[in-house]
Amino acid sequence: MKTDRLELNGPEQEHIGSRSALYSLISKGFRFPAPEQFESVKTGRFADAVAEALAHLPYDGLKGGELGRGTALSFDEFQGRYIQLFEVGGELGAPCFLYEAEYGGGRMKVMEEVLRFYHHFGLRLSQEKRDRPDHLASELEFMHVLTFREAEALLQGNERRAYLSAQRDFLRFHLSDFLATVASKVGASGVPFYADLASLAAAFCQRELSHVQPA
Repeated sequence: MKTDRLELNGPEQEHIGSRSALYSLISKGFRFPAPEQFESVKTGRFADAVAEALAHLPYDGLKGGELGRGTALSFDEFQGRYIQLFEVGGELGAPCFLYEAEYGGGRMKVMEEVLRFYHHFGLRLSQEKRDRPDHLASELEFMHVLTFREAEALLQGNERRAYLSAQRDFLRFHLSDFLATVASKVGASGVPFYADLASLAAAFCQRELSHVQPA
């Protein structure tokens, strides 16, 4: 799922653009770590980009935390923490799954529901990633696409209700509770970057659910 960049002008467009940017950043943070992503985290560029998006949201009160800035971990160690936490687990118990269906609702049912959202907006999963549709990063990327298209519709003077309705329903029925569960598990893991990321993501989606409710 990919989008192009938009030139946004005015407070309302900037608010939507910042929401979209934050969804994209958090989505990337939950992907399997690549060297360039690790360098962005270690140098603080990732935390700075998150702070920039937070500063232009249409609501206040969210904090990003350090998000791994200046981490002493090597890339291999950072990647190993991801694998231990999200994929294979360790002595502390079961991993924190990043697949929504692993927390209930029936695996096929959840994946089919998520795919219906994606397909309704003409989206297909990337063949490069070859992942399940209910992966947390994919669900966050979908919200990035919806908010991007909302900004695009505003810019072009088109109707935005379909994008807002989809955001509200996807947050309510999928992403909000899913992230709350992930945050509760990651928070006890002792892995600072992912603890900060999960806490921010859960709080952000709760605020988003309130933000997109009808007036």
